[in-house]
Amino acid sequence: MIDELVDARAATVALTADLTDAPARTQYHPEFSPILWHVGHVAWQEEVWLLRRVGGHAPLRPELDAVLDSFVSLKSSRGGRLPPLAELRSYAQEVRERALALLEGLTFREDDPLLSGGHVVHFLANHERQHAEIIATVRLLGELYLPVRAEPVGRVASEAFDYASLPAARFPLGNARDPSGWDNERDEHEVEVESFALRRGVVTNREWLEWMTAGGYEDERLWDESGRLWLSQSAAESPLHWRASRDGWVERTLAGERPVAKDAPVAHVCFHEAKAFARFAAARLPTESEWERAAAWDDATVRKRRFAWGDEPASPERACLSCTHASAPAPGSFAPSPTGLFDLTGGVWEWTADRFAPYPGFRPQPYVGYSQPWFDHEHRVARGGSFMTAPANARTTFRNWYEPHIRQPALGVRLAKDL
Repeated sequence: MIDELVDARAATVALTADLTDAPARTQYHPEFSPILWHVGHVAWQEEVWLLRRVGGHAPLRPELDAVLDSFVSLKSSRGGRLPPLAELRSYAQEVRERALALLEGLTFREDDPLLSGGHVVHFLANHERQHAEIIATVRLLGELYLPVRAEPVGRVASEAFDYASLPAARFPLGNARDPSGWDNERDEHEVEVESFALRRGVVTNREWLEWMTAGGYEDERLWDESGRLWLSQSAAESPLHWRASRDGWVERTLAGERPVAKDAPVAHVCFHEAKAFARFAAARLPTESEWERAAAWDDATVRKRRFAWGDEPASPERACLSCTHASAPAPGSFAPSPTGLFDLTGGVWEWTADRFAPYPGFRPQPYVGYSQPWFDHEHRVARGGSFMTAPANARTTFRNWYEPHIRQPALGVRLAKDL
């Protein structure tokens, strides 16, 4: 269990080790905090929840509460209020050393909601893994490239463009037993899903380019009212991180700029774009239940899989995760799931049609601020994880959510159809 904390911190360190104070302190987008803030925030959460609340320790740096608490400090003010990077790294190291010492003698009592099942440890590791993905996202925004190899994306498997027909099923949505599960996925409940078709692979850059050439961003018939409003305000004409050059479209990747890889999954598109493309393709976005039915439910064994391939841990042979690639490889680069679908785990996050809402019987975990404030009828759910996601956070029940205009994370599209 403690290994979870160690591994999560190792990812944070690896993503920030080369940074100096100035780029770490810079806010590259108004909706994303500086990397320096994330470095401090994950350590501060560990201090608050483990050292203070479990251990009863006095605050190490009480003055940091006002800037590292995400519900107190404004994003626009964080960069200038943070101490130097070296100082925050030292603070994080001290918190970690004290936390590990505390955990050595800790009894995980079942009568304590923080300690039952080691909840506080799973929560802190889960939380830090998510911030590591945000750090990678901010690095891409700031052109702070990583030393990852820009490997060829491969060729799309021909069957990736086909649709898999999935029969109607009744299955449990969510997972009440996964120790890493957040409160929004724990209220497991039975749902009925009618038969539907889901595309075996996600939409590719080649298809997106064809849509752009066909006037997809200009054709108002493809966009609903909120989509047209976003389009007029954003003036978007391509996915984020694309730009037109003399030799064609180029894209920004974690390893730097390169020509748009036509066989790679389209990434960094918002919900409005995804919905408009689906309409153009005479398709729609899958619902959350449909997506989880396809990724997790095994009709043969009548049980759920933790990952799209099964319950075994993620590995480089199974999915594109953890910033091991500069961007996501071509659909079909990995073996399909038992339902014949490619890359349901890793690659790009996949927009669903649903708003982020509580499951029936929802009860917030001790960290009330994780899910509950975002049940606002505005945020939309994305599933599956991306090439920047930690493997443990790409489980089939994990629910990510974003406002419909967000496209800075690696968000992509998988199409669904009625049968």
